[in-house]
Amino acid sequence: MKAQLVTLAAGAVLGVFAQAQAAGPGAAAAAKSAAVKLEPIPGSAVKRVRLSAKAAERLGIETGKVEEQPIVRKQMVSGLVMTSQEVAAAPKLAFGGGGVFGAFAQTVAAKSVQPAAQPAPRKAAAGGEEAWIAVSLSPAEWDRLAKDKPARLFPLATREQPADKLLAEPSAMPPIEDLKRTMLTTYYVVNGKDHGLAVNQRMRVELQLAGAEDSQKVVPYGALYYDARGAAWVYVSKEPLAFERQSVQVDRVVGNVAVLTDGPALGTSVVTVGAALLYGAEIFGK
Repeated sequence: MKAQLVTLAAGAVLGVFAQAQAAGPGAAAAAKSAAVKLEPIPGSAVKRVRLSAKAAERLGIETGKVEEQPIVRKQMVSGLVMTSQEVAAAPKLAFGGGGVFGAFAQTVAAKSVQPAAQPAPRKAAAGGEEAWIAVSLSPAEWDRLAKDKPARLFPLATREQPADKLLAEPSAMPPIEDLKRTMLTTYYVVNGKDHGLAVNQRMRVELQLAGAEDSQKVVPYGALYYDARGAAWVYVSKEPLAFERQSVQVDRVVGNVAVLTDGPALGTSVVTVGAALLYGAEIFGK
């Protein structure tokens, strides 16, 4: 697959001077030389790719910057819409209340339990009734949770994007142990009557994780190119129409940016569209 991509990229570069090829071998060679040049970089095994302005335009090269952004770690989980009455009536065993988590210290009668039928969704009561969101987490997930931050709610259908952000605030209730599943249930509250949520409705819930929100070095995700060995690269542009391949270390991808632990300096111009084409030109021209 990677070899095919390189071949296609090289073909795209060759297309820049395809018209000149029809005029004769000499014209084609001159066009190729003018369109793309490979220059050695002292102390490096890679080569600098220099394009003509027309070649860069034909290849659709676009650039961005290496920046610093505050990165917030998040986790997507499932949630269930409930009423305050249902929450109040639910069995409660506060986490850390003295029992052994997971009910290993308790004896449970061995009997077959038939799952209860799932009630049909119904609209929350009018008159400004708040909606409660029940979220199940493992103890490790609970420990990582930013417990004072709101949760954002999304419909289960990923193609459905809400017009406005729908946020649920922490309920301040301690998490409740589910002894059968070794899980915790924590609650969030959506205040007001215009939330449009239905009781027993399943939601996707985006939770913010604890940790520093310090600014970190990022590049647009489109700037990354992975070679056949899985190594990550970006093409930096230190001067107009000249591009150099530089190795980067990717910590993680958050949204449409990649967080780097090692890479170009802040403010460096990087190719965000066309990195694969440049790689094909560099490899094909060697």
